[in-house]
Amino acid sequence: MRKKKENVREVFPATIDRLIERAQDAGKTLTDTDIAAELDIPIDTFRLYYKKDKAPAEIFDLMRKKFKQYIGTLYIECVILSDEFDEPDSDEEE
Repeated sequence: MRKKKENVREVFPATIDRLIERAQDAGKTLTDTDIAAELDIPIDTFRLYYKKDKAPAEIFDLMRKKFKQYIGTLYIECVILSDEFDEPDSDEEE
């Protein structure tokens, strides 16, 4: 397992979509139900992870293990920026 980066999280829907795409490119059809069964989670939990884009890190690790031939060590991540930027004043001359 790799070290968790600060302000970065893995993106569940994009990872699933990429997994399905790579499997299809390899001639294998994978459905959400197939993936959920392989991960040993209920399909409703899978759909909730997909919809909310929140899944435990262990799920991503398990996906990379179970579907290694399709996604290998793929990490699709979202960087969360916490700094606020000042908008330019609208009354400034250009």
